Amino acid sequence: MRIRDEDVEKLLNSLKIEEVVGEVVSLKRSGANYKGLCPFHSDTSPSFTVSPQKNIAKCFSCGAGGNTISFYSQYHKISFNEACLELAKKYNIDIQFEKSFDEAKEKEYEKLYGLMEEARDFFAEMIFNNEGRDAFEYLNKRGLSVQFIKENKIGYSPNSWDKLLNHFIDKGYSVEDLLNVGLIKKGDKGYYDTFRDRIMFPISNIGAKTIAFGGRTMEDRKDIAKYLNSSDTILFNKGHNLYGIKERGSLIRKKNYSILMEGYMDVLKAHSFGFDTAIASLGTAFTTDQGELLKRYSSNVIIAYDMDDAGRKATERTGLILKEQGFNIRVIEFDDAKDPDEYLNSFGKEKFLERVKESKEIFDFLYEFYAKEYNLNDLLGKQNFVLAFKPFFSILEKDIEKALYLEKLAKNLEIDKSFLEKELISNNKKESSKFFKKVENKNYFIEKKDTKSIINSLESQSLKLSLVYSDFVDFFWDKKIESPIVRKIINLVKEEINTDKVNYSKKLIQNNSLNEEEKGLVLVYLTSYMSLSESNKEKLSYELIKSWFRIEINEEMKKYKESMKLNQYFQLKQILKKLEDDKENNEFVNNLYKDFKNLV
Repeated sequence: MRIRDEDVEKLLNSLKIEEVVGEVVSLKRSGANYKGLCPFHSDTSPSFTVSPQKNIAKCFSCGAGGNTISFYSQYHKISFNEACLELAKKYNIDIQFEKSFDEAKEKEYEKLYGLMEEARDFFAEMIFNNEGRDAFEYLNKRGLSVQFIKENKIGYSPNSWDKLLNHFIDKGYSVEDLLNVGLIKKGDKGYYDTFRDRIMFPISNIGAKTIAFGGRTMEDRKDIAKYLNSSDTILFNKGHNLYGIKERGSLIRKKNYSILMEGYMDVLKAHSFGFDTAIASLGTAFTTDQGELLKRYSSNVIIAYDMDDAGRKATERTGLILKEQGFNIRVIEFDDAKDPDEYLNSFGKEKFLERVKESKEIFDFLYEFYAKEYNLNDLLGKQNFVLAFKPFFSILEKDIEKALYLEKLAKNLEIDKSFLEKELISNNKKESSKFFKKVENKNYFIEKKDTKSIINSLESQSLKLSLVYSDFVDFFWDKKIESPIVRKIINLVKEEINTDKVNYSKKLIQNNSLNEEEKGLVLVYLTSYMSLSESNKEKLSYELIKSWFRIEINEEMKKYKESMKLNQYFQLKQILKKLEDDKENNEFVNNLYKDFKNLV
């Protein structure tokens, strides 16, 4: 049976590492840390350091150590699970198992976790070999010391076609194992290493297990991506994890705030300067799941994204996600540098601290951001500026927040507060229980809420298309539709088509089975669709078919993942990749759908 990640986290937060290590190692206080003789090699001078603040132990001679659980596991030569059970029993901490895991599946997962740990150590060793000299010098020039590189397990992937592959095949792992964790890929000429000639940053889950990697090039080239991140695997989902949360979670909880950044180097540079609550969102747009994970530690967050156009837009979107989840949000702006890494290198710790103190509350950031987008001296510009705040006001739960923000906006714009209240609050119902909840992986649709039901935009747009094109009805009719209103209307559409395939929409409006509100919804959908250009109509059709296809693939992948049918799982991943790579080729998508149906 597998111990739940949240219980591993609970165990790590409850145990005092100095007490656990102190049972077997004689420790003496050394500043904020403790020191003693290393129990893993013949140590003659105290080289084993225990940090209560960071909750880790480390020998700077042999490299042994880790968090409380991994230390206990190494010292007593038992498995990670066994270490958790013994520590929980010894210190009277209640932990539970995941019931869905059987013994065979658990062994498979433990094998893959072990593979990722070995890969992390492989990369970490490579950076101090001749092959990794350039990578080491690159990091050194960026201000990262040898000790810091070792502590954070930063590594290097050799510039080789299959060095890692051969290394692990020799150690008894299979090609399938390496594929399952994303360390290798299959090409026309066979299997090859996923990461080549890149600085490697290990990514851990909250249970302190390595689950993925981020790889960075050492030169800026337009022909290759600067960052290459592990794809989603059975161990890793980038939208559910945060870089650095494993190492810094206890500090975030203790200090009661986090600093959210974009990249690995931003986070590491911040750590090296003492800003030890910095984390990052793993090269993906910030998700509600990441927000929920972060809130376990603190509801206070400072966003320190890049300050280019993309970074400011990302700050807006992330700010709205976090605000809906009840976070207190401030935003750091870097006018003299492109990102936190560059700013710290150029201006140092004290100036960065000044920026933290000068950070703007999220509303003030949005005000300035929208003010640059719209001309406030123009009547239409001012109107659009106000409307830009609708998403923000729609996600506010507390009346006091709404009133204070509304008053501030009215004062700044010199507009009557009652007008703004009507536009932004009275006529701006909360759009969803999760405003930015994803319906599917890539092209997500925002949910909208009326007085009676929740209709996600994917279903809304699909219904819109069904009211105009009878051929789309059959495609949409058998989908898993969540909204009762949409299901009701599409069933009636199906009936009307059977009697009149041409005028079914007009007859639908006259159908006595629909109330006035539902008929109004049909009219609104018809009108809004007809206002689209022909090219946008075609694009909408393509995106909707693609989106429903994506949902079906993900549902089947989940089933195969849970049943550990990994061959089928990765076949579906290939189909999903082909789907994402396609650029509006309807025939290709149709053929791909046939392949999908043949597989499942």
